[in-house]
Amino acid sequence: MDSQNSPMDHSSPSPYRTITIIAMLIIGAQILLSLLSYPFLPAVVPTHWNINGQANSYAPKWLNAVLFPLISLAIFGLLRFLLALGPNLNLNSEGKRANLQIVNIIIVWLLLFFLVIHAVVTTISFGVPVDITFVMNISLAVLMILLGNYLGKLRRNFWAGIRTPWTLASETVWERTHRLGGWLFVAAGLFALVTSFVPVLRFWGSVGALSLVAVVLVIYSYIVYQRLETNDRESLSPPFDQN
Repeated sequence: MDSQNSPMDHSSPSPYRTITIIAMLIIGAQILLSLLSYPFLPAVVPTHWNINGQANSYAPKWLNAVLFPLISLAIFGLLRFLLALGPNLNLNSEGKRANLQIVNIIIVWLLLFFLVIHAVVTTISFGVPVDITFVMNISLAVLMILLGNYLGKLRRNFWAGIRTPWTLASETVWERTHRLGGWLFVAAGLFALVTSFVPVLRFWGSVGALSLVAVVLVIYSYIVYQRLETNDRESLSPPFDQN
């Protein structure tokens, strides 16, 4: 028994350390980008664009240099540490480790997303013509596809995932909703990817599709919960323990 358990004990922390190093490298790249670009940026830089890609808000350059690394640090800290501090929801230690691994992977993709946006915003601040709506939509589409691939593997917790009153109340509702959510996120991401090449459809192909998916999943989780309450049974057992 000891010989079987010890490899798991020694090997399981390794992926967490690796992903943590990758996350820190991404944040470090953002900080380095800010430090290298700051002396050469104009005093005032664009900070917001309308759906047509036209800048409509400006701020001092220090905000551009500080904002994106702070956002990334906040994402890393909140998603990782709040997950460990949240209510247990009857999740065992194996489930917590699985959730932490999935959340760490999601964090890396989120940090890469903000690194790309940071680089594009900085490039535009130097006067280089970049279609930010195109880059934003492509990046968001890829992010939705990647998140969709991991969403169905996320176990019930209080901080990460599709958290409605009904998914938090029932393991079965959580599992069904996240299975559907995974497929819908991938479909929405593919739709957003295609519409990124059609300027008039970019907003609806990304933000519109993502909003629709969110509404559908909230309604779906409520319907599943009500059906389970009516039938007084949970006919679909969560598949996690079979992995």
